[in-house]
Amino acid sequence: MSSWLPSCCDRFTPADFSFLSSVLSPAGERKHLWTLWEDPEALREMLDLKEVLRALIDSTSALSVSPAFYFYVLVRHTFLEVDITDPGLADYVAGVMVQRLASDTGDPLRSLPAGLTHAADFVAILESAHGRMRFHLQLEAGNQFLVLTGLFPGFITRRCQRRGAPGVEFYEDFARRAYRDAADNRCAPQDAPRRLFGDLALVLPTARQSLNKLAEEFVFLGD
Repeated sequence: MSSWLPSCCDRFTPADFSFLSSVLSPAGERKHLWTLWEDPEALREMLDLKEVLRALIDSTSALSVSPAFYFYVLVRHTFLEVDITDPGLADYVAGVMVQRLASDTGDPLRSLPAGLTHAADFVAILESAHGRMRFHLQLEAGNQFLVLTGLFPGFITRRCQRRGAPGVEFYEDFARRAYRDAADNRCAPQDAPRRLFGDLALVLPTARQSLNKLAEEFVFLGD
């Protein structure tokens, strides 16, 4: 995936390899695993194993893995349960989660649950944006509301109840349209995976519900 895009699979660390090796080769014979680790397809197949997910959830050794590894495995397995089988989608969505949750960037376009959390904020910015800048803002809008509706649905629901603001489905639809617009934007960089954005727009309702489950079962995000 292009370096400017959120991604996880090209950001794994030696600690991630050590964890995976301890799960799949506890006896310590790891030379053959290194060969598989360097093969993207073989690595994907290893990370798809249920044993890896269980160890990530249950083992204290999982505390050493990187956020990229942690979120990729969780998102990938959660998506597989609902037949979202493209590993590129899991990689991208997990990368967006790491980008917004693993550190406080202070960027209002990317900070959650602080930052820009109303559709009107993005609409106002997009109205004056053109060309490649418009593409990047469309993508940031999709990413922001993908994570907001996927991992912070309670935040949206409480705001809806207290202030009469739109609900989760409204922001989910806003994210879908943002990804669709990014996919259709001919000013996108040549290396932009526009087809992936279109695919994400199509599966976003199912993906969002899967992320709701992931947040409830595996990721503590506070109130």
